[in-house]
Amino acid sequence: MRGAGALLLLVLIAGCGSSSVAAVPTLSPSMQPSPTAGAGLKPALGGLLDRDGPPPTGYAAVMGGFVVNVFWADIQPEPNGAIRANNAIDQAVTTLRSLDTSGRMGLKVRLFAGIHAPEWAKSLGGAPISITDPVTGASGTVGRFWSPEFGAAYSDLMTKLSAQYDSVPAVREITISRCTTAYAEPFIRDAANSVAVSNLLAAGFTVAADKQCHQDEVIAHEVWAHTRSDLSFNPYQVIDGSARSDERYTEAMMDFCRSTLGQRCVLANNSLRVPLQFPQMYDHIHALGPPIAFQTAVMAKVGDLAGTIDTAIGLGAASVELPAGFESLSINALGAFNSSLAAQAAT
Repeated sequence: MRGAGALLLLVLIAGCGSSSVAAVPTLSPSMQPSPTAGAGLKPALGGLLDRDGPPPTGYAAVMGGFVVNVFWADIQPEPNGAIRANNAIDQAVTTLRSLDTSGRMGLKVRLFAGIHAPEWAKSLGGAPISITDPVTGASGTVGRFWSPEFGAAYSDLMTKLSAQYDSVPAVREITISRCTTAYAEPFIRDAANSVAVSNLLAAGFTVAADKQCHQDEVIAHEVWAHTRSDLSFNPYQVIDGSARSDERYTEAMMDFCRSTLGQRCVLANNSLRVPLQFPQMYDHIHALGPPIAFQTAVMAKVGDLAGTIDTAIGLGAASVELPAGFESLSINALGAFNSSLAAQAAT
């Protein structure tokens, strides 16, 4: 589906269910998405990835690359300023080249906004807002990520990052992270923490503004012409005074991401495990097809790591981020998984 058709579906789906959930606002004509074809795209990032940086010594041959974790506050400390030189992305590119001179391996840039946004961005429109992730206990302050002012700052960041890295072959993916709190997972709203919810609502958060934020953060990534953008999906946590989720809205945003960015949109999830937590959501990812990427749950929650990687391959994934402790699998097993994923990335 493309253009207006996808947007109409998005509005219809988001409007279903409880009348307290606002429908996704319609984009103005000047903001209508215009997806590009796949021409000029870098190769898809394929294979196993170390989520915490360069893989341990001896494992590079069974990896497709690694993730570089980047805090917005570290790379753009001044308001709408230049990207800091010799930052984590620059260092990761240098490291990757030392590991692999063939160009086979690639990088995923996991950009953290949310609690890792710079203080100047968090302060746009008012004082920073305290939040706590109820699952991990991670806490900090966030800005009014749903506001146009914050959105403009994020778009400025994307424009400057793309100007610097869109033509760098090693940089294959960057996460879409404007509308986030503790982690680079935009559909999580810390809904089980009543204090965080109360603080967000008091600062002016609304479901309607949040849904506009989700659309606009995807559109902000149109500046990446050659690099794919990774959007991590979870059942959307509705913050309107209730405690519920809206998985249909999540699926509608998958459609929107693909209609806007085309093959530049990587459908992702960062908590894959067996048995599957959200089978309907994963079915929709599979139905829309590649490019698809997963991060497994941590070792304590993943269940069966080998079975989880097999499941990811069955869902059509091109890459899988491994948890700390993945060395419990043999080199031969990792190599076989890496080859299967790389083959799917190539198609």
